[in-house]
Amino acid sequence: SPRRAPRRDGAHPMSAHNQPPAEAVADLPVAATVVGAFASVAGQLALVGQAAKGAIALLAAAIALSLILPAGGASNLFLILVGFAATAHFGLNWCRVMLLGPAGLPARGLGWHQPHWRFFGYGMLLFLVMMLSTLPMTAIGSVIAGALGLAGTPGAAGPRIMIVLLLVFLGMLYVIARFGFIFPAVAVEENYSLRLAWQHSAGQGGRMVGALFAAGFPIAVAQILLTFLLSNALLGVSPSEMLLTLPEPGAEMPAPIENREPPSIIAVLVFNVLAAVANFLSFAVLFSLLSLAFRACTGWVPAMPGNLPAAPGGEGPGTSGTGR
Repeated sequence: SPRRAPRRDGAHPMSAHNQPPAEAVADLPVAATVVGAFASVAGQLALVGQAAKGAIALLAAAIALSLILPAGGASNLFLILVGFAATAHFGLNWCRVMLLGPAGLPARGLGWHQPHWRFFGYGMLLFLVMMLSTLPMTAIGSVIAGALGLAGTPGAAGPRIMIVLLLVFLGMLYVIARFGFIFPAVAVEENYSLRLAWQHSAGQGGRMVGALFAAGFPIAVAQILLTFLLSNALLGVSPSEMLLTLPEPGAEMPAPIENREPPSIIAVLVFNVLAAVANFLSFAVLFSLLSLAFRACTGWVPAMPGNLPAAPGGEGPGTSGTGR
């Protein structure tokens, strides 16, 4: 079949006939992918900052605007949507860095284009699917807790909640594992769909969930601990106050703390800045892992000087698929 016109991101299509492969071309190397995801972020912290410039500008503008908006549900929804948009902007940039190298960063760091809309739309869709997945996973967790004799047992609320939360977490990871390839593909402007993401992760779901869990679980624990530490040090809220406590039947709910001195604006600002840095680093690891897995399972490689045939008409490098 004829080759496509040269792509502006310089990327190969994913197969020898300009079509994605029918299935995963290789098994995902779980350990190497997890280590590579963390190493890619730790070794390129300056690039993480460059990739996050647009996202930081979005968040800063939204926070400034929220100060003049009336408080309420609409303002909160606006901040949530901007948070998703900032994550999409950063995720697209970082996936391009992972697949195309530093040159993959868009020249206009604050720009928002059609791929950003696709990235944002797929992110919202998968978030909705993950939220829906919590319903069956919660039910399954409750059944398991009942089978283990934890349901209705005094003092067993903690273990019961942990079982449910673990299954909910695994359910969300499965959604990302089966559909997550859409993000690096969209970032490099491949003609890709959720159907292809499901197709290319078939047979790799267990490996993908394992890799995501190995990377995501310590990140989640670190995020929780960091929140506890920052809240205690900057906002004056102790970890015990933040923990969800379920009193025994008949016990009174703990009385709210009164006359608490509100935190200073500087403390709140420092808390938000440090939390944002932690979030960007966490998402960088996630998108690094998805990019590495996408490349391994689909055979996608970036165009490099000397490895591409000439484009039709002999004018410069063309695009050619790869197959393994």
